[in-house]
Amino acid sequence: MNHFGHSLKTLRSEKKISQRKLAELVGINYTYISKIENGAQEPPSEDTIIKIARVLGEDADEMLIQANKIPSYFQKMITENKEVSSFLRKAATLSPQQWDSIHRILDESL
Repeated sequence: MNHFGHSLKTLRSEKKISQRKLAELVGINYTYISKIENGAQEPPSEDTIIKIARVLGEDADEMLIQANKIPSYFQKMITENKEVSSFLRKAATLSPQQWDSIHRILDESL
């Protein structure tokens, strides 16, 4: 079972939603849900993950990242803004203290 499939199964079970009900609410076949949860199928498309997240009341970005997918608006932001791509290149070398400082700055500005 892949990480996304395992997480999906856990979330769905916690919310007490059957595979059939989730599939119905998302607009896909329930066997597809089963295959994802059992690792027989790769995680679905971004749009489908976003629909699943809405139904389950979960953060779509977190679910996309669990599926090893980069949200499309992140991709757009990275490709359209040189400062973002420069920051991401440097981010790998930041210390935990520097990350804390960045979080504080962001929290204060919002």
